[in-house]
Amino acid sequence: MTEDPKRQNAAAKLGLNEADGKISLNRQSLLSAVGGWFGIVEATVPALVFVSVLSLSKNTVAAVISAVSLSVFFLVAQIIRKKPLTQAIAGAIGIGISAFLPLREGGQPADYFIQGFITNSVYLFVLLISLLVRWPLIGVLVGVLMGKGTSWRKNKAMTRRFQVATLMWIGLFGSRLLVQVPLYLAQETEVLGIFRVAMGVPLYALCIWFTWLLIRSVLNERQ
Repeated sequence: MTEDPKRQNAAAKLGLNEADGKISLNRQSLLSAVGGWFGIVEATVPALVFVSVLSLSKNTVAAVISAVSLSVFFLVAQIIRKKPLTQAIAGAIGIGISAFLPLREGGQPADYFIQGFITNSVYLFVLLISLLVRWPLIGVLVGVLMGKGTSWRKNKAMTRRFQVATLMWIGLFGSRLLVQVPLYLAQETEVLGIFRVAMGVPLYALCIWFTWLLIRSVLNERQ
């Protein structure tokens, strides 16, 4: 298997390392999949700061300014580190939404987390549709990674394996919404923030690992 950008991109989305024709899950590839140590801090610290400041001061403006200031700092740092422009733009839009919603007229502190609900809903929708039309997204990515295109769909056992893996990711994004949306509706902002962090990077990394367990035999056959 030769290296090419499409395969490397598919490997990165699955949290895997593709080099010299070999595919594997290792500490570095898993860490890269969640954004590295910098990405982990970027994904967790603003929410924790928002909840902490809100809990101590009961001031939504102070909490939003503190969290958004950190997010902007991380965004600028990522741009300096040559983060892809599309990711930077998406990050800027996310920061803008997180700042605007709780500070708008009639806004509530918990509105800070709405942007996360939107992101999880989009991922859930795409994965669910891929499963319903029998093109499980994990299978599509593995097909690109293996250089087999869509030939995997002819193998029922392989297709079922990819369906299970895709269903697991549906469970991840669905569970976030099932747990966090009721907390939002109840305006339990501090608790919501804690669950936001707890169900973020740790569960994402766990799903990558379980996905690897499901698909590694398929990849090993190719190698």
